[in-house]
Amino acid sequence: MTAPAAPPPRRAAPFFLPALGLVLLFAALGPAVGGAVFLPLALYAEAQAQAIAHIGWIATLVGHAFALIPAYVLGLVPAAFTGLAYALYDAWAPRAFPRVLGAAALGAVFAHALYLWLMWAGAAIEDWISVDFGSSAGGFIEDWAAGEFDVGLYRALLFSGAAAGLACAAAAGLIGLKARG
Repeated sequence: MTAPAAPPPRRAAPFFLPALGLVLLFAALGPAVGGAVFLPLALYAEAQAQAIAHIGWIATLVGHAFALIPAYVLGLVPAAFTGLAYALYDAWAPRAFPRVLGAAALGAVFAHALYLWLMWAGAAIEDWISVDFGSSAGGFIEDWAAGEFDVGLYRALLFSGAAAGLACAAAAGLIGLKARG
């Protein structure tokens, strides 16, 4: 009589490679989608008059590609963290839980974290300018640094983070990339 065969050893790859794929997908696609959603929403939130809105839409259509560069730079880290959190959520959550809505909520959470970082960075820059160049020199960024981030822009940032998370999770679902076994 022979001994039963030993079970095959568990490999770490069934979670870590798909999780890495999700992080890379979110980092590549998330800032582009978030920036593409944020720019028109921010323009709409900041439009004060009808004429300004029409001029702004034309400028947005022309300069959209140039404005996506800073949006991509600022959104890369939050998108990568959203991908990691989504991979953990995908591996943990039961099959009946909505994956795409969870990714949208995670995208909004990390967009809020980006907002908090922008407020901290603005305050730090204002303090640096005030100390090195005098208190009057920091006036041009006073509104931004003092936490006067407009409510409309804040909502546009949250919505763009949610839209980016939703789009990335939908893309992951279309190509069959999932962290659960």
